[in-house]
Amino acid sequence: RRLEGGEWVVDLRNRKAYAASHLAGIVSLGLDGPMATWLGWMIDRGAPVTLVGETRDQVAAAQRELARIGIDALAGAAIGQPAELATDPGRLRGTRLAGFVDLAASLRDRTGEPPGADVVLDVRTHNEFRTSHVRGAVHIPLYELKDRLGEIPDGVVWVHCGSGYRATAAASLLERAGRSAVVVDDHFDNAGGAGVPVTDD
Repeated sequence: RRLEGGEWVVDLRNRKAYAASHLAGIVSLGLDGPMATWLGWMIDRGAPVTLVGETRDQVAAAQRELARIGIDALAGAAIGQPAELATDPGRLRGTRLAGFVDLAASLRDRTGEPPGADVVLDVRTHNEFRTSHVRGAVHIPLYELKDRLGEIPDGVVWVHCGSGYRATAAASLLERAGRSAVVVDDHFDNAGGAGVPVTDD
């Protein structure tokens, strides 16, 4: 019900577990990264938050992290795997993970599998983008994405960051908004060597 109401429901599992199966509309912010930092940047002050984890310990650890940044009144919590928590199997989703080699191939041939990249979205910081980026990429830092989703052109979005954590969070926001996304789960340092056109222009 909270997912359907558009509330912030956060999946605390790592990105590979999220990609394999998750509840439609859930936001991926795994405990294996700076979950509280990113959530604190993205949500509106006072917005209700529900945590979903594999174990009680995972949820408790997330609560402690969030309390440190002033988020201490949770709307709720749930423990279990997506298939156990879904009231309707039709609410289960999966997200494709790929590497920069796959992105390079998709830019050459948009008819392959996974689906070709209509849009490359870079969700790194402004400084990271200025240093080097994929030629033609749309740049929206993760902490601005929620309010700028309407700026992303139509089509399949291949989203990347520096290593995959932020890209997975961004893909979950895109999917929450009804968009199709592929996560580049790879280090950006590998992009040029993989054949992706990279520039500092």
